[in-house]
Amino acid sequence: MAPADHCQANHTQDWSAGGHTDADTLVLGCGPDNRLAYTSGWSTHINPTTGRAEWTPPPLLDTGQDHTNHHFHPEELLRRDDGDDP
Repeated sequence: MAPADHCQANHTQDWSAGGHTDADTLVLGCGPDNRLAYTSGWSTHINPTTGRAEWTPPPLLDTGQDHTNHHFHPEELLRRDDGDDP
C-alpha cells in the first residue's frame, strides 16, 4: 500500500487500447501494481455505486476477496449494529 503521493495514475481502460487520460477514468496504484495491471491479467475499474477503484485479479488468483482497497479506510470494515452510519 502506498499513499497517493507515491502512486501512479492507472487507466481503467488500457491506454494502448484507446483508454482516455481523464480524471474520471483513472485510478491510483503503486508502480509495480500498475505494471502488472494489464500484463498479468489484472484489471481495474471504478465501481459505479461507490466511485471507488476496484482491482480484479486474474481468475487463478481471485479467491472471492473484496476488490476494493480498504487500507486507508479501516472504518469501512467496521460493522455497526445500531443502524447509524459511521
